[in-house]
Amino acid sequence: MTELPTPFEALLGYSTLLAMWGALLLHWFFPVPSDFNPLSLWRQVATAIADKVNHTEDPPSQQRLAGGLSLTIMWLTLAILLIALQQIVWVPWLFDLLLLWFSLSWRPLVDTTLKLEATLLRQDKPAARTLLSTSLNRDTKSLSPVGIAKAGCEQLLIGYSRGLIGILFWYAVGGGVAAFLYTLIIQLARCWPTRRGDFAHFGLPTSALLSVVDAVPSRLFALLIAMGYRFEPAVLAIREQGRNWSVNGAGWILAASGAKFQLALGGPAIYDDEKISRPRIGGDIAPSPLHLALLNQQLRQKALLWILIQSFLMWFAHGLL
Repeated sequence: MTELPTPFEALLGYSTLLAMWGALLLHWFFPVPSDFNPLSLWRQVATAIADKVNHTEDPPSQQRLAGGLSLTIMWLTLAILLIALQQIVWVPWLFDLLLLWFSLSWRPLVDTTLKLEATLLRQDKPAARTLLSTSLNRDTKSLSPVGIAKAGCEQLLIGYSRGLIGILFWYAVGGGVAAFLYTLIIQLARCWPTRRGDFAHFGLPTSALLSVVDAVPSRLFALLIAMGYRFEPAVLAIREQGRNWSVNGAGWILAASGAKFQLALGGPAIYDDEKISRPRIGGDIAPSPLHLALLNQQLRQKALLWILIQSFLMWFAHGLL
């Protein structure tokens, strides 16, 4: 006679789903301090390698080759190591939980947004600019209050997409290893941003890889943002403006959110004291601290909806298997 599994054994059958929720709760209440996160060491190594092999006097093709080789050596080496570790760990679900916990950056993003909103309400522009400078890859010292609010909205939108949604998407595809490898690409793209002159060619291979891995989750999240009130204008903005921003899904998210809340996003930005032209995207209303708070609230609701939908799909897929 076949013994029925105990409730605990049945629960362990959904270890991948439980690890996801465990990592989310652990991250929300106990986010990994940046100084102790392995990603900080990854960024230091990326910066050191770029200092050694990225030479602006080299031809553009040579810089792209150096960037591609640096990306391949760093990312593939760690990918092979993580896959090998996955085969020998005693508790696979705990390994997934830890990797997902290290990858997530949702809670720090929310905290930074709340602080930015508070400084704008106090009209403390120097503090707001300093706060943005710690997380943005561009110059903030000349931003006006409207520019600070706009940059904060853009950071919030892209941060939700790449600091939570994309990570959960790749976790569903390949577990903690896939989620962590996705995060490594995000970090490399931040260390080698193509909008900065020194990395305009060196960072192109990483930017191209980011466009590939970010394409599906960011576009799905953009459609989720568009759902509900002002759905048609948001979808129309995605169709007309989304591709003008960039080849990855960031343009979809900015276009959908800008049209939904009628916010004016995009426009020129300063990188290394040089003004870079960026497309204007979204609506006509200048962002303010009120819009930053509204966007933060709406994105939190959409993110929770994403988590619930993904949890159901993972549970349903496990039942089929």
